[in-house]
Amino acid sequence: MNVLNQLRYYLFRRRLAARPKRQAMFMDYASVRSVFILFESDQLERNPFIKELVRTLTQDKKEVCTWGFVPKKDVQAPILPQSRILGTQDVTFLGDLTQGVKQDLADIHCDLLIDLTQSDCLPLHNVALYADARFKAGRRIVDGLLDFMIDMPAEETAEPLYHQIIHYLTTIQSHD
Repeated sequence: MNVLNQLRYYLFRRRLAARPKRQAMFMDYASVRSVFILFESDQLERNPFIKELVRTLTQDKKEVCTWGFVPKKDVQAPILPQSRILGTQDVTFLGDLTQGVKQDLADIHCDLLIDLTQSDCLPLHNVALYADARFKAGRRIVDGLLDFMIDMPAEETAEPLYHQIIHYLTTIQSHD
């Protein structure tokens, strides 16, 4: 990792440590009304698996918002309230999200954040950090970022991770 990336991750870890202690509320699948999905976009921004997830979750009467990241400057996907793909223009020189992206993110409130990030993707880590979600789940990449983390091999795709998260959310019952 080069010096600039080390600095970016140092600053991210400081932001993570400085945030107020989360009061995570476990959400079983039946009680979830809104889902925010984070994912690494393919270069063509087509993301067929994500589109299938949106269809499935919508059929289950869940409101769905998806944000992805693709490491290129010119993103072709439109910026919509419920669907967005971030690019390098949405990230500052020091690795944080731009103010405009943070403002858009502040308007999103959800019961469940599902982080399908498979690699160490700082822009999506920042989205997960700033997102207002009652419960955050995903793959174990950064300790302390999510409320529920699953250990998955790095070479796995997002699909098995999603199915594991949903399996746990449907089998573990909430004890209020």
